[in-house]
Amino acid sequence: MDLSGSWDYETDEENTGLDRKLFQRKLKGAGFLLPGSACQNQIGRKQEYAAEFTPEAVRAPRERYEYVGPLWLQRQVRVPRGCEGKDVRLFLERVNMASQAWVDGKCAGRQVVELSAPHCHDLTGLLTPGVHTITLRLDNRNLLNIGGMASGYSIDTQGIWSGVIGRMELQFLNQERMEDIQVYPCDNGIDVKVVTASGISSPGKKSAARLRLTIVSPDGEPLPCVSREVELYQARQTERFHCEIREICWWNEFHPCLYRLDAVLETENGGEDRRTVTFGMRLACSREKNLLLNGRPIFLRGTTDCAIDPLTGYPSMEEETWVKRFSTVKEYGMNHVRFHAWCPPEAAFAAADRLGIYLSVEMPFWLNRDVGCPAAGEDILHRYYFTQEALAISKTYGNHPSFLMFSNGNEIMGDFELLEDIIIMMKAQDPRHLYTLTSNFDHPVSPCEDYLCAFEAGGHPVRLQHLQEAAAEHSCLDYREAVEDVPAPVVSFEVGQYCVFPDVDLILEYQGNMLPVNLEAIRREMIKNGIYDRRKDYIAASGAMAALLYKEDVETALRTEGFGGFSLLSLCDYTGQNTAAVGLLNAFWESKGILTPEEFRQFCGPAVPLFLSKRVYSTEETLKARLKLFDSREERAESPLFHLELWNGKELFFRTETREQQVEIPLTGLSNPAGLRVKLSAEGGSNSWMVYVYPEKEKTGLPMLRGDSEELKRLIREGGRAVVSGEGLKCPVEGSFTPVFWSPVFFPSSRPCGAIIDSGHPLFENFPTEEYPGFQWKALIDGCAGAKLQQLGSGFRSIVELAPNFLTQTPASPLFEGKVGAAEILFCGFDLQGEQLPVKGLRQSIAEYVLSDKFRPDQEISPETFLGMFF
Repeated sequence: MDLSGSWDYETDEENTGLDRKLFQRKLKGAGFLLPGSACQNQIGRKQEYAAEFTPEAVRAPRERYEYVGPLWLQRQVRVPRGCEGKDVRLFLERVNMASQAWVDGKCAGRQVVELSAPHCHDLTGLLTPGVHTITLRLDNRNLLNIGGMASGYSIDTQGIWSGVIGRMELQFLNQERMEDIQVYPCDNGIDVKVVTASGISSPGKKSAARLRLTIVSPDGEPLPCVSREVELYQARQTERFHCEIREICWWNEFHPCLYRLDAVLETENGGEDRRTVTFGMRLACSREKNLLLNGRPIFLRGTTDCAIDPLTGYPSMEEETWVKRFSTVKEYGMNHVRFHAWCPPEAAFAAADRLGIYLSVEMPFWLNRDVGCPAAGEDILHRYYFTQEALAISKTYGNHPSFLMFSNGNEIMGDFELLEDIIIMMKAQDPRHLYTLTSNFDHPVSPCEDYLCAFEAGGHPVRLQHLQEAAAEHSCLDYREAVEDVPAPVVSFEVGQYCVFPDVDLILEYQGNMLPVNLEAIRREMIKNGIYDRRKDYIAASGAMAALLYKEDVETALRTEGFGGFSLLSLCDYTGQNTAAVGLLNAFWESKGILTPEEFRQFCGPAVPLFLSKRVYSTEETLKARLKLFDSREERAESPLFHLELWNGKELFFRTETREQQVEIPLTGLSNPAGLRVKLSAEGGSNSWMVYVYPEKEKTGLPMLRGDSEELKRLIREGGRAVVSGEGLKCPVEGSFTPVFWSPVFFPSSRPCGAIIDSGHPLFENFPTEEYPGFQWKALIDGCAGAKLQQLGSGFRSIVELAPNFLTQTPASPLFEGKVGAAEILFCGFDLQGEQLPVKGLRQSIAEYVLSDKFRPDQEISPETFLGMFF
C-alpha cells in the first residue's frame, strides 16, 4: 500500500513531542508531501544570502529552509479486508537519520537509526482491517556522534535534510515467506542463500514447504529449475542451494549482462510466496598486484560521488537519473564511481548494473581529529552502529554485480582494530566484494584487505600532487615504486583537486531546494572587485590548467604496470568545503566547455596511446621517446601498430608507422623555436601532447631595468625603450603554475589558477605558445611577479595574465606593455636569469621583439601610476 502523498505534521525543535505524547494527538499542520523533505515543504528556518564575504558564506549551498530536530508526521490509512493473518511492515526507503512509528497511539517498537538502508517497522498486530492512524517521528539530529564531514550526513554535501525521500509503503506479508535471498556467483553457477520466515517459534513445531528456483538468462531463456522440499522449523532460518549455469555470460563493463532468479515458496497450507532477484555473474578477487574480475585484470578509471544534488539537496531515488549520470561517466571513458563516505540508494546500483559501472561503496564514516571530529571508535556507538551499518549495506545491495568494492569510509583514523573487525566480518559473510579498511591514509596492508586506496602507498606518492616538477619535465612518470613495495593492488585516491574558477552564473539553475549562498557571495565580491565581466575568461583559463594536469595525473596512472586504477576528485564540482569547484563538469553534471568527452577519452579510456618523452628539447638534440599502449580491453593487442605524427603548426614535421616501442627523431632540421604537436594513435585510441624545441644559443642580449632606477625615470621623461623587471614591485602577486588545491578558502591560498596568454602577440613569434600555458611555462610562471591589473584601469590589456582564484580575486600580469610618458615600456615579471631552455627562449623572444619595429605599445600608462607600482 503506497503511503506517498499528503501527511499532517508538527515541528518539534525543542524535542518535547514525546513528553507531550504527540503520537496520541492529531497533529496541527497539514499538507506535508512525501516523498520529500522538510525543506521541500518549506518547513524550517528560512535561509538568506550572507551579507559578508566570509568562509562560512562560501561554505556550501544551503537548504532554503533548514530544519534540524524531531519532526512528526501523521496520516490515516484504510486497511482492506483480506489482510487478516498477514505480517505488516512499514517500509521507508531512505530517512535521515532516525524514525519511530506508532499506530493509533501504540508504539511499534524502538526507533530505527540508519543512513544507508531502508527503515523497516514491524506493525504486525497493530494494523487490522479498517481505518488506523500512523504517526512517524523523524529525527535528523546527529544522534551517532559522527561529526559533519561524511557525505552521508553533512551540510557540505546533501544537507541535513529531514523527511522520507524514497518508496514508502505498507507491506502485507505471508507469515511463511522468503525474507531475503542472496546470490553468490561461482565458477559454474550460483550458490543461493534463502532466508525463510515463518510463525513457528516453539520447539517441536514444523511445517513442510517447497522451494523452487528458476534462473532466466540475459536473453530471457529460462534455465532448468531447482526444486527442493524444505522443513520450516524456526521463525528465521536459512536454506542453501547450488544452481548450475552452463555457457555463462559474465558481467563486466563491456558486457553488463543480467540474469534473473525467480523464487517460489509453496507451503503445506496452500500458501505461495514469490520473489525475484536480478544478479550478474561476476567473480572479484585480488591476486598479487592485480584486481581481477572474472579471472582477468581490470583497471579502475573513476570519479568520486560526494552526494551533490543541487536541486533536491538529497540523492535521487529514480533509476533513470542515475542512468543519465553513469552514462556521462562512461562517455568520459570511465568505468568506476567511488561513493565518498556514503552509500547510494537502490536506484544507483540498478543503473550501474545496466551500464557496467564498478561501484565502490562506503559507510557515512569520516572520523579523524584533523577534521574536528572524534576519531573512530572513541564513542562506543561507533562500534555498534558501523558494524550494523556494514551488514545492512551488504544485505540490502549485495546482489548487485556493480557493487564491486567496499571501504569502511573516508580518511578514517583512530581504532583500526574496529575497522579490521568490520572487514573480517563482512568478508566472512559476503565474499562477493573487494574490501579495504579505509579510503586514504597509507598504512601497512592488513591481511583482510584486498586493495589499498590512498594518495601515498608504501611511503610513495600515487597522485601527481607532489610530483609536479618532474611532470613538467617529461611524460615518463609512473608509480612503480609503490607497486613494488605494497603487497596488494593500489588504487590512487582523490586524484586532481585542481581548483577551477566557480561559474557564479549557475545561481540561475538553483531552482529547487538549495540556495546557492556560496556562489552569490562570490559573485558579489567579483562585482565589487570589478572582475565579474571576466568570469568566462577565468573559468576557461583555470579549466585549461586543470585539464592539462588531470591529463598528466591520469596518464601517470596508466603508465604504471600492475596499478589498480584511480578515482578523480572529481569529474564534477564539489560545492561544499568552502566551494571546491574542481570539476570539468559543474554540479549539475553539465560541461563547463573545458574538454569534450571525446577529448577526455583520448587520455582516459580502455585503450590509450602513451608517449614517454622529455617535454623540452634543443634544436641540437634528437627526440627520443617510448611508445606505449595502455590496454584494458577484453581483447588486448600483443603488438600494437602505432601511427605517429609530429606537426609544426600546419606543417607535418615527422610521420611513421611502427610496432617498435622506441623512436628517435633528429631535431636539427629546426632552426627556429617550435611547438611540435605529437599525435599518436593505436588500436582505435588517439592521443596528443606538445613538445617544445628551442635553439641552444641566444642571438641577442636583453637589458633589464629596475622599476625604481634613475635610468627608467630619465627614459620616461626623455623617451626610449625599456624592459622593466619585477624587482622592486610593490606587493606583487606571486605566480604559481600549479593552481590552488581544492579550495583557496578551505586550504587558504593566494595562488592563481592558470593564466591567459595573448598567443597571437608578435612577442611570441619566436616563442611558440597556446592561449593557455603548457608545461614549457612552468619554470617561468613559478615565482614570477605579477603586477595588479586594477592599478592600470579597467579594460587594460596584458600580454600574459595570471587568472586569480575566487578568494583573492586579484588579476595580475607578469607581462604587459605600455607607453609611459615618452618611453615605450615592456614590464616583465618573469625571472629571465635562468638557463632552462624555455627561459632562454622567452628571453631571446622578448629581446628580438623589443628591438624590432613591431614594439609599438598602444596603451597609455601615466608615469605616476607606473612608477607608483614600484618602491
